[in-house]
Amino acid sequence: MAAKVPREAISIYNSALELTNRGDLEKALAEYQRAIQIYPSFVEAYNNIGEVYAQLGKRDLAITSYLEALKIEKNSRSMLNLGVEYYNSKNYRKSLQYFRESVALNPDFLEGNFYAGLVCYSEKNYQEAEPFLLNTIRIDRKHLKANYLLSHIYYEWKEYKKALSCLDNIKDIADDKSFLHRYYGFCHYYLGNFELAVEHLTSALESKPQYKKFKKYLAGLTYEKKIKEIGDLGKAIKEMESSVMAGEPQIAEVTRLSMLYIFNGQSKKAEDLLLTVKQKQAS
Repeated sequence: MAAKVPREAISIYNSALELTNRGDLEKALAEYQRAIQIYPSFVEAYNNIGEVYAQLGKRDLAITSYLEALKIEKNSRSMLNLGVEYYNSKNYRKSLQYFRESVALNPDFLEGNFYAGLVCYSEKNYQEAEPFLLNTIRIDRKHLKANYLLSHIYYEWKEYKKALSCLDNIKDIADDKSFLHRYYGFCHYYLGNFELAVEHLTSALESKPQYKKFKKYLAGLTYEKKIKEIGDLGKAIKEMESSVMAGEPQIAEVTRLSMLYIFNGQSKKAEDLLLTVKQKQAS
């Protein structure tokens, strides 16, 4: 905060912060306005007023307040907040404009880089998303969402080693271990690390309590054992597909069919099947 701001204005501003933290938003707005009356160029107060209006769902007033802050001084925080408001209203073009401006002003602005990457990712513009997300991870190597998004981009590009590097960054902090192990498994499969692929797919399944009983079965399904275990692979797939399509499939059937697909080189079918199961469980 600028040293030239009068002490009285700073005192009122700090009081408004406390009111905001307590959830007394209307009183906080009144205090921020008082601070601005004393010091009309109080950028931080205008920015915080915008954030309070955003919490109250008053988007137009929030945007007006951020624009007032930018009239006084170009700053990354107000640009970010403007971008977020436009992003939330699905105006991605305008949101990206402000996110880009925030990063141009401060290349090490973590939030600006992440949100710029997020918008490009949401628009499936992965080439533009990549450098913003890489910058985010450069600033914060364990940034959970940036690593997730970037790992998916690299997975789509078939750059599996890069995808694994992103997953490694967050393996200790990610909450969704099933998701993490599933993508580890798929990446290792495509890299030819079949033992690791089975290990991670097993862990993905085991993270759900109802899957634990399949641990020994899956762990034994190494490439060397598949012929002995399965027999005629094509016939086994047809029989299992018929069983799955006949009604509501059991998790045992889905698990076995997904692994049969993998061992038959039909990895996309295996992925789609596993993803469908996860989506059904989440619904």
